[in-house]
Amino acid sequence: MERKESETAASYYMHPIIVEEISHSMKKYVKQIEKVTFPKQGCTSDVGILHTAKGKYVLKRTKGEKYRKWLYREYYVLKNIRALADFQSPSAYKFVQTAVIG
Repeated sequence: MERKESETAASYYMHPIIVEEISHSMKKYVKQIEKVTFPKQGCTSDVGILHTAKGKYVLKRTKGEKYRKWLYREYYVLKNIRALADFQSPSAYKFVQTAVIG
């Protein structure tokens, strides 16, 4: 489906993330997922908090090229901002992009 840049994020409703949708590489990284919770959020991505034996991880999912680029930019900033002295931020561990068929 081709969409116009002017279309809003709200027109692309995101469904909650289910464990079966999480990529194998992400599951391998976090190990066993005990549960997934969902904080209140905006319309450009789905956010799930993975509760694991290793701790909590935030998993974000987007759909569409525009929002994928935004999410990658967020990942890139989080990966690189830690280099700044005396600046604390969340750690970005992994960015996974999967192909959509159809």
